[in-house]
Amino acid sequence: MKSFFLLLIFASSFTVASAQGTAKEGAPANNSLARQFKNLKDDANSYVENNRTYKVVNVKALDAFWKSVQDSMEAREKALLEAGKERDEELAQAKENIQQQNSQLQALKEQYAAKEKEVEQSAYNVANLSVLGIDMEKQNYVILSFAVIIILLVLSGIFLMQYRSSKLVAVEKQRAFEEIDQEYNEYKKNAREKELKVKRELQTEMNRIDELNQQIAALKKQSHV
Repeated sequence: MKSFFLLLIFASSFTVASAQGTAKEGAPANNSLARQFKNLKDDANSYVENNRTYKVVNVKALDAFWKSVQDSMEAREKALLEAGKERDEELAQAKENIQQQNSQLQALKEQYAAKEKEVEQSAYNVANLSVLGIDMEKQNYVILSFAVIIILLVLSGIFLMQYRSSKLVAVEKQRAFEEIDQEYNEYKKNAREKELKVKRELQTEMNRIDELNQQIAALKKQSHV
């Protein structure tokens, strides 16, 4: 019995704390819980034991009160989750809008800078003559062009002479290579002929040795007879 009343006291304390913590956001639900708790306490029978007052509470009423507490907590958690989700969505939308505006602003800045650069380049092209990044007068440009053409012609003549000289050297080297190759082929041919001649002479000597061996064998056979 005492454990039951301790549970009741804990439930009432939790209800009071929950009501104080959510008074600003869920006042109607908290008032309903406080009213249910008051009715539960008022409807309970009282008795005194050891100079202490105890309440005898209906179990069904206590279960109903506890279910109301749980429903209230679930409703509050759901409301908080939905509110947090809405705030997150609003914050994400705001960040996305800011990012889009920043992108648009950056694009406008880039377009403005490109247009300004084009205008400056057009004015510069009209007022100046640029060659290889160097500003100069048209007369100087003509002189420089003729000088470059003359230098290129001179360099072309030098390269042509070097090419002809290199070609002559290459022809001489090719001719020398052909002569060396011909001599090498002739040497291989002579070496081959010598090799064949030596093989024939060796074969002749081997045949002669075989004949001598046969004659020696015949003489030995006659001597034994």
